[in-house]
Amino acid sequence: MPEYKKQPWHLIWKRWFSVTLNAGAINHSFTNSSRRTFIINLFCLVGVLFTAPLGILSLLQGNLLVGIALLVIATIYILNHLYLRRTRNYLFSANVILYPLYTLMLYLVYSGGVNGTGHVWIYCIPPVSLFLHGLKRGLLEVFVFILALIFILFVIPTPFDKLGYHPDLKTRIIYSFILIAFLSTIYEYISSRFNQSLQELSVKLEVAATTDPLTELLNRRGLQQSFEALQWHAPALLLLDIDHFKRINDDYGHKYGDEYLVLFAQTLEAFFPKQESLVSRWGGEEFLVVIEKVDSLRDMAEALREALKAITLSTGYDVNMSATVSIGVTHVGVGEDILKAISRADQGLYAAKNRGRNRVEVVEKSSGN
Repeated sequence: MPEYKKQPWHLIWKRWFSVTLNAGAINHSFTNSSRRTFIINLFCLVGVLFTAPLGILSLLQGNLLVGIALLVIATIYILNHLYLRRTRNYLFSANVILYPLYTLMLYLVYSGGVNGTGHVWIYCIPPVSLFLHGLKRGLLEVFVFILALIFILFVIPTPFDKLGYHPDLKTRIIYSFILIAFLSTIYEYISSRFNQSLQELSVKLEVAATTDPLTELLNRRGLQQSFEALQWHAPALLLLDIDHFKRINDDYGHKYGDEYLVLFAQTLEAFFPKQESLVSRWGGEEFLVVIEKVDSLRDMAEALREALKAITLSTGYDVNMSATVSIGVTHVGVGEDILKAISRADQGLYAAKNRGRNRVEVVEKSSGN
């Protein structure tokens, strides 16, 4: 028996409903595109459930034009959902939702709709238009829609005039529609500002989680995430440690120690092509660099060691502070976990420290590993 048949019906319907409403979303995170995709699918579903039965009812009552119009709208919404599912083009799908909707609503007001109730459906226009097209474009379209309403209700003769409504109803329709548009504008403005704040906060939290606050380089998490996203073939890896850094803090104080770390990070970052390298503060006075390609790994590491050795920082003690650096170097094997390569580079760094510091040690992956 297929797996889905073993599940309770309410779970099957719940899963179908979720898949249908999120069809075409790039991801299910709380973004404008995913929210709009969800609303478009929801509107398509609700639109079909309302317009199709009303269209059939209109045909049965002999109102041929209204019935055909409603069924055409239902068909358009079904096709729009399928198009969105396939292409993820929510901007085009929003237009497919709105412009037939504008046309249908104006026609329902003009004709009176089923049993003279056509005008009661127009109040969905402001919230849907403002949400799908945003404040500026949405407000412009709502304003044009109001002008069209006024023209239909007060300028041209229509079947609506023969329904026997109180003369004040036309004015009340316009006033109530403007009120709904005003309230929808306030809601959409607050909602958009809130969503913008959430996205800005999300970006700040992501930066804070992946960036070292002192040097503004990537931290461990940031480097690993960036490396996984780039998927370089077989990059080089350099693990650096500032020699005797504790003495710097002890002799000059943590203030100058932090300033030296910042200057060290800036020199390190400037040494490598930005698009071909990842530079991170691995922890304390340790730094890790991943570089996509290099002709001679040892020569490049030696040149880097000399460049970092040349760093000097003026202190309050009339002494220019400087330090040397030890470097462990290796290559990341094809398909190898970066943590394994880092462990190998750490072995090289350990060897450089034991052999007197201020040197480069290259450790290549053995064939047995």
